[in-house]
Amino acid sequence: MAEGFDAPQTSDQVSRALTSARDIEADQLYTAARRDAGPVNVTPILDRIDETLSPGVNRVVSPRDNIGYDTIEGSLARVRRMISDGNSQVTDFNALFRAKLDLDDMIKRAEGQGAGNRANYLSQVKREVDRALENASPAYRNANDTFATRSRVIDGVAEGQAAKSGRVRSEDSIEQFNAMTPDQRQAFRSGYVDPIIADIESLPMGPATNRARGLTTPKYEQEFQAFAAPGRAEQLGNRIGRENRMFETSNAALGNSRTADNLGDIDDMANFDPAVLTNLLTGNWKQAALTGARQAFNAGKGLPPRVVERVGRSLVETDPNQALATLNRVRGQQMNRDQLRALIVSSILQGTNAGIARISP
Repeated sequence: MAEGFDAPQTSDQVSRALTSARDIEADQLYTAARRDAGPVNVTPILDRIDETLSPGVNRVVSPRDNIGYDTIEGSLARVRRMISDGNSQVTDFNALFRAKLDLDDMIKRAEGQGAGNRANYLSQVKREVDRALENASPAYRNANDTFATRSRVIDGVAEGQAAKSGRVRSEDSIEQFNAMTPDQRQAFRSGYVDPIIADIESLPMGPATNRARGLTTPKYEQEFQAFAAPGRAEQLGNRIGRENRMFETSNAALGNSRTADNLGDIDDMANFDPAVLTNLLTGNWKQAALTGARQAFNAGKGLPPRVVERVGRSLVETDPNQALATLNRVRGQQMNRDQLRALIVSSILQGTNAGIARISP
């Protein structure tokens, strides 16, 4: 899987590496933008803020009432105070850039609190701040665009993790993947395959476990062909198919063991009630239904103890002799129940009264 998707690192490792590289590059680009910047014009920013605060901004000087700001007005007023005191305005690029960083934190905090409307108003102001910075420094636009591009690549990791979910249809995930850039696709692959590898690693060891079985769903078959690294889709499919064949060959060599199925059959027989079969064959349908319903209710409550649980607990013991003795005992119980069923059928065929007399001893 790691080779097929060209994803030798975990999704966390990829995300941390991409984030670190983005931040280092951003520091260099924004440093150059600040160094080459001229004065900033914050008037369009103030005008955008005052569309919401005016005439409320006048209350700072001469309040007309005691009505306070709501959370949206309060946030916008804080941004306004960072760039103007009512008489003078910020003209230094670095001062406005720090205000922009503070504004970014305010938007992130509002989104985390579920305050979508407040985040929306602040985002409108942020766009005006970015325009003012770009107009003051042509290099700032390049820094901003580069940061946004790198951030979208990092987001691809989380998008790949989400696409693995069974709630996402392959048609939608493939369409999303095809719309990405090459860098975004590689980040997507890392996020997509990492939880799949984790699922495979969590499976139990041993020849009875087919680790490739879960990879053969229709969703995976379509997505693997679309998401695999360039030129590796066919090899990936062949390897998964070969893993399946290896398991089938090994399973056949071991005698096609059906232990789980057999234990399930034993469990069904453990709950067999001869009264149900007797009532059915003698035409007493009502009593047969009542008896069957009562037995199902008892099984649902866990009464009597289930044979599969007892066998399972014994099989995990470290003493092989104990496990063998348990299996022999279950086999003997199975034979006794088969004999009991034969007696019931024979008794019913000879008459209901005779059948009861033969069974009771």
